[in-house]
Amino acid sequence: MDDGEARDGAVDDVEQGEPLLAAIRRSLAEATYDRFDERVATQAERIAADAAAGALDNADFAVGMEVEAYTVDTHGRLHTVPNGAAEAGGFAPELGLHNLELNTSPDVLTPAGLERQARRLRDAAAAAREAIAEHGSGDRVRPVLDSMWTVPPAAGSADYLSAGEERDGVWLAANMTGKARYHALDADTRRRMDDGIPLDLPGVDRRFPSILVESLATSIQPHLQVPAAAALDRYLRYATRILGPTVALTANSPFLPADLYPADVDPETVLAGPHELRVPVYEDSINPPGVRKVRVPEDVTAVEGAVAAVAEDATFAPFCTDPEDVSEDAPYRNRFPEFAHKHGTFWRWVRPVFGGDHPTNGSGPADGNDDRSVRIEFRPIPTQPTVRDCVSCQALVAGALRGLDATDHPLLDLPWEAARESFYDAAAEGPGADLAWVTADGERTDDPDRALGELLSVARRGLREFGFAAPEADRWLAPLEQRRLGGIAPSTWKKHRVRAGLEHGESFHEAVRAMQLEYIELSEGTDCFSDWL
Repeated sequence: MDDGEARDGAVDDVEQGEPLLAAIRRSLAEATYDRFDERVATQAERIAADAAAGALDNADFAVGMEVEAYTVDTHGRLHTVPNGAAEAGGFAPELGLHNLELNTSPDVLTPAGLERQARRLRDAAAAAREAIAEHGSGDRVRPVLDSMWTVPPAAGSADYLSAGEERDGVWLAANMTGKARYHALDADTRRRMDDGIPLDLPGVDRRFPSILVESLATSIQPHLQVPAAAALDRYLRYATRILGPTVALTANSPFLPADLYPADVDPETVLAGPHELRVPVYEDSINPPGVRKVRVPEDVTAVEGAVAAVAEDATFAPFCTDPEDVSEDAPYRNRFPEFAHKHGTFWRWVRPVFGGDHPTNGSGPADGNDDRSVRIEFRPIPTQPTVRDCVSCQALVAGALRGLDATDHPLLDLPWEAARESFYDAAAEGPGADLAWVTADGERTDDPDRALGELLSVARRGLREFGFAAPEADRWLAPLEQRRLGGIAPSTWKKHRVRAGLEHGESFHEAVRAMQLEYIELSEGTDCFSDWL
């Protein structure tokens, strides 16, 4: 679960030694909701005014990225991150004890800047791998770049996700990271759910006691800083319309942990199911009845509307910061702690971010840039098999958004409802989905090959706007172009491998495990997914 805290340093006063149960109860008190909402409204007004006045404008486009992963043992089974590894490896914990998040500090988007992004992500992954191995007590524990774990931990998936205890009326999930914000979100979501947290997908119908179910899935989140805040709404609308095509190219989670399926599961039922289970898992585990926190964002028509969308979203698990702890000299985002916390639970598949880190040009902060900024956080992409694949997705998103805007592409004529339907169809069907698109000539099409071809073409154009020569742009996008030409995504490969195992006499559960072990080996030993083909 990405709540914005790891990247943006949202002020949070619940990590100051206050007992966990007391912090959760304080968060869920009615008075906290009232005080929190009042502060969010006031802070949103100031942010909107700053954005409208140009105070959040910058000289350059910039990029950064978050990459989530999970850890496994020498047998490929899910394993918790060893104690001390996060501090030693410089990565962030995530919702589950088995999760970790790698971050790249932002760069001005130039050919050299994207090279630095790739190098920083490789270095971060190597540092995490080394720290996890050193703290793993002799058991070969290592991180895996993947969208969903399928080889269960030694205790079994259901027991792992269900472990915990009720203490003074509050459920504490045993395998959830011990941050009050996570446990408060869990408590707030649980009390809104009718009968536990659902996992209702082809072949599986279960209920669990906590939102730890969401830790089944991992993702990457490319960020694109937009120089002019006044253009933010336009970029957000373009981003919503490339959700479907992007997921079609990147789908990577067609299977749940194998032991969650019953022994007599029909393999064909599962194989015919969604290519990207992360989408329904995330939405169903966090969206209580009548409250859709995770969804495709509605269009906004001004930067003030983007601020208002965050402020007016349903409040979950609020925390209030002592005003005396907030300084006007703090980074911009941290001057508005309640709004930042509210933003952390604004779980749209695309969301705006106000304020952040200093982009660099390789030698320090870039001219004209500071932490007053606006950017797009693109959230639908599952974690990809290799670092190169992840950076290729970053180039695709940044290039496509810039290329669409620079060419005044008519994709904005695509109705929002069609873009939404295209996204969910891509999650279900992967590369074979009907992808709603409007061509550069203004023609409406649902042909996936045309849609994906234009997406990559406009991404190349956008990269050229950033100073990339044509061969450089082609190199960054090549891993995804190969997927388009082959009509395959990582999810397709996984389904093919499981089907091949079944044809060779393996049980469904054996075939899923064998596929996953091969995936881990190839992920660690190849440059990018297209090498597997």
